[in-house]
Order: sequence, then structure tokens, then C-alpha cells
Amino acid sequence: MFEFVLNFLFPPACSVCGKIDKNWLCAKCQKRVERLEKSCVVEIENRKYEKLWYLFQYESLVRKLILRYKFSNKAYLNHFFANRIVENERNCEILKEYDMIIPVPMHKKKMQKRGYNQTELVANELEKSLGIPMRKDILSKVVNTTTQSKLGGKARQTNIQHAFFIKNDYEVEDKKIILLDDIYTTGATSEECSRVLKEAGAKEILVLVLAKD
Repeated sequence: MFEFVLNFLFPPACSVCGKIDKNWLCAKCQKRVERLEKSCVVEIENRKYEKLWYLFQYESLVRKLILRYKFSNKAYLNHFFANRIVENERNCEILKEYDMIIPVPMHKKKMQKRGYNQTELVANELEKSLGIPMRKDILSKVVNTTTQSKLGGKARQTNIQHAFFIKNDYEVEDKKIILLDDIYTTGATSEECSRVLKEAGAKEILVLVLAKD
């Protein structure tokens, strides 16, 4: 009864166009976003991680969807992004070669403010679908840094230095790790997370992001 009243007062609407839709993403907008999908895996040189898989380019509808997912209490969009990853069977065979998924963590103050970690929600869905353990108990963010999107390239690197800490480092020794984040711009966050994971003994790292700027 409560859910009926809630839906009557605040009917579910598409996260892109605002049209009333019980799935929170109408079929038309979903198809528009899916047509923008890249799902590209590339080899990376001169970084602490070896591969980068990005699902979309960070532009147009994708940018709008990710920003609303992160900042507008639309946590349910984790299902959409996870499904887009899982439905690419060829690339998922690559993911299954890895031992664990580690979502890039948020500082506890930002977590309390937002209420959820968007990368952790997607990682949780991937664990269910692919059977790859999601480990949120290994990497923690100990410095409440300035939001990276507000900074330029060099400032991003300085801002994120020494912001992450490894717990249970023995758990990553000689392991192949999927590092999951939402947006890849300069790669500063991915590099810093990968650095501390490699120092703890990680064998190989694939950075998986929803979108690449």
C-alpha cells in the first residue's frame, strides 16, 4: 500500500527524458544510450595498470546519465551499467581471468553525504553475474580529496597522491585485479590506486570504467 501511494505521489520517471516509466529508464532512451556504447579494451603502457576497459565515451546522454546516477539518488541505474558490461560476452571472458573486483572507494565523509558508492554498486552486480569476488575490504580512501573533476591534469595527480591505503595486503599478493571506477579522464585515480595495489604485490590490474573522457 505504501509503495502504491509513493508511486502515485512520486511516479517513477525516465532518468534521461523525464517521461513516466516504471523501469526508471524508458525503452527509447535506453536504446539511445546503448547505441553510444564502445565497450573497448586497450593495452596500456607506462602505467601501473596493464589494461583499460571503458564502456562509453563520457559525452552527451552518457554524461547526463552518469551524473544523475552519482549525484541525484538514482542508485538503481547500477543495474543498467552492470548489464551493459555483462552482455558483452567476449570481453567478459577477459574479466573472468581475474581474481577479484575492487571498486575505487570513497572517503567516509563523501559516502555519508551521498549515501552510496556508485562503483561499489556496479561491482556488486558484476559479482552476482560473473562470480568474480567483489572486495571492498582491501582498498580504502583515507584522505578526503577535492573532487577530481574540479581540477586540471597536474593538479589531479597531486590531489590524489597518498589518498588510498591498502588493508589486508596479503590478499592481493600475486593476484589479477579488476579496478572498477566510474569515469576515466587523466587516469590519475586509476594510477594511484594501482600503485598501492602493485606495492602490495598485485600481479596485474585491469581498470574497468563506465566512461572515458
